[in-house]
Amino acid sequence: MNIVARRIGPRGLVLLFTVVGAGSLFGQDPRDAMVARAFNEFDAARRLELLMSALNPTAGPPRGAWPVGVQLLAQTLIEDGQDSVAGVWLRWAVRLSPDLQPDTVQFLPKVVAAYRAARDFVLSTRAPADSMAATTWLWPAQATGERVGRIQVAAALTVPMRIDVRGVGPIGAGGSVPLNPGSYEISAAATGYDSVRVTREVLPGVTTVLEFHLRSALVQLATKRQQDTVRTRTQQTFVVPPKKKGFPVALAVLGAGGAAALVAILAGGKGGNGGGQTTGSITITFPN
Repeated sequence: MNIVARRIGPRGLVLLFTVVGAGSLFGQDPRDAMVARAFNEFDAARRLELLMSALNPTAGPPRGAWPVGVQLLAQTLIEDGQDSVAGVWLRWAVRLSPDLQPDTVQFLPKVVAAYRAARDFVLSTRAPADSMAATTWLWPAQATGERVGRIQVAAALTVPMRIDVRGVGPIGAGGSVPLNPGSYEISAAATGYDSVRVTREVLPGVTTVLEFHLRSALVQLATKRQQDTVRTRTQQTFVVPPKKKGFPVALAVLGAGGAAALVAILAGGKGGNGGGQTTGSITITFPN
């Protein structure tokens, strides 16, 4: 048993083979078998080749032994002194599978710490614009030992679009650029469209393909104007209804107190003819 298997311990191997064995009942996923073989592979380079093939996202969703394979790959890289590359793989895995959880029992504390750092980084770089940048990968058929990766931009618009990789420079739509493994901020902008800024990982030997779907600024403006119109209509002042059955609107507005005052004004006052008072009455009927 190699050093990785010894450090993970029998329980880890039992857990792995339990997952693989359960999957075999319904047709074993070939990726699970690759992870199982990686556990027993003494040569670190060969182990990385097996794990890289097992983590291929184009082969299926991240399930089964996939989370175990990610952490085993990170541990192999950390033991080889490639901590920064291990961090890139973990950030990529967390961005691809947010539900990924570390195995704090079976793997080294360094792996758990690297995972937590990766999770915090991904959480801090997520943005609403992520949904406007579809991400796929061109995975090598077999590990080539290449230490650099690439970012490629797929042309999704018929209008000119400017794509920039922060710290690197522009990439033409449909073009690509070689990059060292790491996390990169990519922005896309086009006249008449909302700009987008996302963060993506570049893996060694893998091409990360971005396809931007920018939203038209004109559509956004039309939607805002429509919302403003609806808001204005709902804020219109209440219109006093017309008088009903000859009942003066003014009296309805005055209320009982105002009506009483009006009665007093109309009924009060002294008349002529020798200073005699002329009394009378006014009857005001309020409809029910």
